Amino acid sequence: MKKTNLKKRIIPIILIDNFQVVATRNFGDNRVFGNLEQTIEIFNRRDVDEIIVLDISCSKNNNIFDTKILRLMSKNTIMPFSYGGGIKTLDDIEKCLTNGCDKVVINNYIRQNNNFLLSAINEFGKQAITVSIDYYNENNKYYIYDHTISKKTNIKLFDYLKLINKIGCGEIVVTSVNADGFLNGYDLNPIKKIRNMVNFPIIVNGGCGSPKHMLKALKFGGDACGAGSIFYYTQYNYRDIKDHLKKNKINVR
Repeated sequence: MKKTNLKKRIIPIILIDNFQVVATRNFGDNRVFGNLEQTIEIFNRRDVDEIIVLDISCSKNNNIFDTKILRLMSKNTIMPFSYGGGIKTLDDIEKCLTNGCDKVVINNYIRQNNNFLLSAINEFGKQAITVSIDYYNENNKYYIYDHTISKKTNIKLFDYLKLINKIGCGEIVVTSVNADGFLNGYDLNPIKKIRNMVNFPIIVNGGCGSPKHMLKALKFGGDACGAGSIFYYTQYNYRDIKDHLKKNKINVR
């Protein structure tokens, strides 16, 4: 198993739909949690190390991201943040980085244009680029899921990962559509294979409902755990999760 020797990370992932913070199930059934400014303030008070903000409405509507969101985040966040949603050009990335983002998250457009990832890395460096990969488990066969049209593609997950690994990036967010929002735990079946395939950190995402789920994901080969609903709909807060991981000998940031 390839190891990155980095401290493990816990990353709240905030989904935005038309300027409202939402939680999803199977990438649908959007449930409104609150507004972005209030949510950021909550995570500020909880001393969160970093966050990822994804504008899912921007991605689905094929729109360019709104710098208003970036300016709000830059003004109000005290932790590093990454942003994704509708990024299609090098100019989009530059706007993100100049408006306070530490990293940009790119998903659908990389599948449409593989050269874009290489161009982005050459221009801004690998450390600034996070690749988001959504996948669907169909009878233990894994396919890329297109969140812009809410459908499974015919692209096999592991074939796509080979391509991404060849080009390179700073890290990947791997999200299970099947597990998303149900709080029953991550889909860990493909994680060990992914860990052995790629040379960059893996953020496991989709389905976390307890600190035990994160512990298991990190032991399976994840470098970080992304989560949303656990912070909104359970009794666990950020400190609870870190304490649990430390008690179980996980070297967490």
